[in-house]
Amino acid sequence: MEQIAEGLDVDVSSQRKGNCGRKPKDINLEQIPTIPLNRRSTIRSLAWQLGCSPTTLHRKFML
Repeated sequence: MEQIAEGLDVDVSSQRKGNCGRKPKDINLEQIPTIPLNRRSTIRSLAWQLGCSPTTLHRKFML
């Protein structure tokens, strides 16, 4: 409010740079060969076996 009263530009930048947001989920991709082939034939079934969402698994594969 002081900045508005003095006619200055208002600073709206966040004070939480780098230490905010969702924490990254650790997915162990080394488990994939141990999962039977019929349980890892689709991204949906593989994600269920790894305990993550299909979207998360898809993003890991795209990196």
